[in-house]
Amino acid sequence: MKKWKILSILLAGAMLCGCAVNGDPEKSGGDIQGAEAMESQESDVPEAAAISGAEVVSQESQNGDSIREAVQGGPYGRLSLSLPEGWAYEAYPIESEELRTGLYGIHFYPEGAGEGYIEVCYADSFGVCGTGLQSEERTLAGRSVHVGTYDNGEAWNFITFQGEYEGVVVLNFSVDDWWKEYGDQVFDILDTLSFEPEVREGGAYVYSEQSELTEIGLYFSLKNVSAVGATLVWDHYDPEAATGELQCGDAFVLQHKKDGQWEAVPAIVENYAFNAIAYMLPAGETREQELDWEWLYGKLAPGEYRIGKDVDDFRATGDFDQYMIYAQFILN
Repeated sequence: MKKWKILSILLAGAMLCGCAVNGDPEKSGGDIQGAEAMESQESDVPEAAAISGAEVVSQESQNGDSIREAVQGGPYGRLSLSLPEGWAYEAYPIESEELRTGLYGIHFYPEGAGEGYIEVCYADSFGVCGTGLQSEERTLAGRSVHVGTYDNGEAWNFITFQGEYEGVVVLNFSVDDWWKEYGDQVFDILDTLSFEPEVREGGAYVYSEQSELTEIGLYFSLKNVSAVGATLVWDHYDPEAATGELQCGDAFVLQHKKDGQWEAVPAIVENYAFNAIAYMLPAGETREQELDWEWLYGKLAPGEYRIGKDVDDFRATGDFDQYMIYAQFILN
């Protein structure tokens, strides 16, 4: 069973009736997984604006009203929206942990609404399922989108973009109190949405099947990815899978994707060695480990990479099984 969000868009028909999506709700960072999550009323508008990493451009509409442009960049492209007077927003960079679903994005809502917001984000994976889901296709911001609504609700629950804007997702949370008055304006604002995949910044972990070893119940991912290092995240999610104790050391390999093939990143030092040490990965726990690779590879250029680590299922001296596990990432 996968412990991270490993989802696909399931919107082929007009209605989906019962489906299974793997994922751990405790570790999904608030991903939408079915009607129950869609109807969540837990989130309020944050008390203070968090416009970190955002760009604000003021302009005027044809009728003289002030318009602000909210911009949030990220490793997959830049998101922007035009907001008229009377609307507030927060913009969140990657790994800010403020978004319910995406990696980075923007929340917007009517000023003084008190509760509820629209989330516009980039999600590297997104999926929904459950009974009572209706989907319609329409055009928004000049692009084809799927609009999903649960149980004939007055407000739609999510919008997914297609084509060049694929990966852009829009969701609403706790908007019932103000939807009748402002719902039409939400679509007007979303019609100004721009996504520029060619304008990229920063780095990000990318899920791949090689990040999980189901035979030992281990998932390997990254946080705080940069050109000189990252935080390794080990999730030993299945206490019963391994036959012994899971261990890993300091050694690692770094590879770069070139012409569709993985190639070793050249080291900048000729003679090097890793410490002979074993780190325990306790069953049922998540552990983090800081890794700086600049000393061995220098500052990495933009591109697609993966880091590989050996993991031992250790039973006794000379009695263990060894596995290789990879965590993939991109740099811009």
